[in-house]
Amino acid sequence: MDRLVNYEIIKNTEINSTTYLMELKGPTSWIKPGKFLNIAVPGKYLRRPMSIYDWNKSSLKVLYKVIGDGTKILSKMQPKQKLEILTDLGNYYVPFKDKKQLIVCGGCGMGSVYSLAKQLSKNKVDVTIVIGFKSKPDVFTLKEWKSACKQLIVCTDDGSYGFKGNVVDAIKKCGLDNLPYYTCGSINLMKAVFKACKGEGQLSLEARMGCGFGACMGCSIETKHGPKRVCREGTIFSSKELLW
Repeated sequence: MDRLVNYEIIKNTEINSTTYLMELKGPTSWIKPGKFLNIAVPGKYLRRPMSIYDWNKSSLKVLYKVIGDGTKILSKMQPKQKLEILTDLGNYYVPFKDKKQLIVCGGCGMGSVYSLAKQLSKNKVDVTIVIGFKSKPDVFTLKEWKSACKQLIVCTDDGSYGFKGNVVDAIKKCGLDNLPYYTCGSINLMKAVFKACKGEGQLSLEARMGCGFGACMGCSIETKHGPKRVCREGTIFSSKELLW
């Protein structure tokens, strides 16, 4: 299929004051958990890279947070409007073979791992998910997440909902630090998980991207095996290759 495709907005749902879930009609045969797309925002020069939250045979969903002018424009868009999207980008999660596995994410970082959690559960893996938020008003989409894992631990920094503390506090207290893990979220969250967990991990890195397909080299990072592009060789990196 062509990598540059026009998708039609089906829904653009406000989850909370800064978070939206957009459903788009278009091809989905290329999707695997962890891959991403790059959306052309009307009136903006650079595209916005976004993880794919979920999909079916005819549509996909992206979970995004309004953090600048581009995402603010997206949040105002309506059903039947179309977006030009660069598809089939990045690599994807390769499930571990262990019977028990851990998923750790924070806020909109869950957008990268929800479909992975569903796949693992379908394959009879004992999945524990640890999600971190600042406080109760930030907590969202938990009902569907409960069906995607065996155990769901929700953390808030102030203790206003669920476990009081951050995701690393919960991992250590619950004795989950030896499990193989997948994580996505802020760079600080992922570095903390990387340092706390003894098992092998797969980390979905975020970076500012110029092109999204490896031509501009703008998202390169240093690894144990030399420089790699987050958009091309990533966004999923093994904990064994990161220089953290």
